[in-house]
Amino acid sequence: MKYKLRKSNKNDPIYNEGFSISPTKDYFQSKIEKGLKPLFFKKIGDRNSSRDEMLKNLIKVLKENGWKIKGGPDGKNN
Repeated sequence: MKYKLRKSNKNDPIYNEGFSISPTKDYFQSKIEKGLKPLFFKKIGDRNSSRDEMLKNLIKVLKENGWKIKGGPDGKNN
């Protein structure tokens, strides 16, 4: 399936109708109510974490859960 991206204008529904973002707690609660269980959910950082720290933490968590990372040991193509 291919998606076509286009620049939105001020008459698009996203601006007229708006959208809401639910908290993570509500998201997981709705999944549990549907009988689903998250595979893994680990915190990789907070608002004070640098981008590099979050990347390293994300790679570490993914490796712990059986993912294979292409590229160098830090996940970057070296």
